[in-house]
Amino acid sequence: MLNQFVQTTPLKNGVTVVTDFMENANSVTIGAWIPRGSRHETIETNGLSHFYEHLVFKGTETRSTLELVCALEDVGGFLDAYTTRQETGFYALVNQENAFLALEIVADLLMNSVFTEEDIEKERKVILEEIKNYDDIAEERVGDLFNEIHFNGSALAFPVAGTLKSVKALRKEALLTYKNQVTEDLPIYICAAGNIDHHALLQKVEVFFQKKEKGTLVLPISYQAGRSYKTIVKNELSQSSLYLGTSTPNHLLPSDFRYSFSIFNVLMGSGMSSRLFQKIREDYGLAYSVYSVADLYQDAFSWGVSLATKPSRLEKAVLLVQKEIQNFLKNGISNSDLNRSKQNILGGVKINLDSTEKRCLRLAEQQLHIGRYASIDELEAGVNEVSQSKLLSLMQMFFEENQWSAAVIQPSIAKKLSILKEFEV
Repeated sequence: MLNQFVQTTPLKNGVTVVTDFMENANSVTIGAWIPRGSRHETIETNGLSHFYEHLVFKGTETRSTLELVCALEDVGGFLDAYTTRQETGFYALVNQENAFLALEIVADLLMNSVFTEEDIEKERKVILEEIKNYDDIAEERVGDLFNEIHFNGSALAFPVAGTLKSVKALRKEALLTYKNQVTEDLPIYICAAGNIDHHALLQKVEVFFQKKEKGTLVLPISYQAGRSYKTIVKNELSQSSLYLGTSTPNHLLPSDFRYSFSIFNVLMGSGMSSRLFQKIREDYGLAYSVYSVADLYQDAFSWGVSLATKPSRLEKAVLLVQKEIQNFLKNGISNSDLNRSKQNILGGVKINLDSTEKRCLRLAEQQLHIGRYASIDELEAGVNEVSQSKLLSLMQMFFEENQWSAAVIQPSIAKKLSILKEFEV
């Protein structure tokens, strides 16, 4: 049994405080998470959450951009933020003595940010360049292309950063509305891991987040997916990048499916020992990069394979991916491979226990995705409970929907693959 001391306290103003106490840690990771991301946007407001994440760093009522960053960097720490399809997070890693300074900085970002027209226009330019930079990397862009076609009809199709068109159209009023929702309507999760006292943190949260009000706003989410195939041609490329994937709504699967899902992903494409890496790279030398991605949304599970290879080799690579999946669905997994995959997951989790950053991010992820703290012991029991037959039957249920989509970005010299025509609607 692993010795963890995690405490959770919901406050009256809509803030929930979660701490993972690490007595011998010298550092503390602390941050704030908002359950809003690109899947809560519309076509017109796509990129709003990401724009907000950027803009709060432009200054607050009492601190400039430089002062916000220097406050923590000058004591050896760092401040970071990110946006996903489901959430927006702000967190800092500092030494133990500066934990409450880090909390104050994060609170200042969310409670006291100042949005000026000048800063909005400056940051708009930065974000537009970020989107262009991202679009220039085919292996990165192809994942968004998959979401765009596979989840067409729901906001899961939207890119996190928005599009050039949507970001150009976002106005100050929309950003101020978002800011007000953070302070007045949306829940905020304060998570911290390290040598930090829970009750002392509660007192600081009540001071630093005194502007926060508890609202009743419920952001709608929707899931819609279908079979599709799309190719984008870019003349400057020399390789074809592919993302082949599918998804299933979680109401069709048991509540403990995530354990089997993680094991399957490790087996197929997470790491150099995975089946896809060994088959496509090691046995056939078809690709430098090949891996699988397991996404857990609030209402669905999505799984896919990403690879990049010479255009003339892509069809063979796709056939090998399909063959490996079909082989698993027909024959399952050996007991030794099952145990190896389990130990991969559990070993990685235990290694991460040494990191305040990893433990803090795990707290936040659990609050946002499953709504509660789940101990390492619970995770270990859930993973170990998965048998060969259970893994096979649950993954057969997952793939039963058969809603595969394929996205390809390739040079003009590449031919359209006949093998992918089966994904066309």
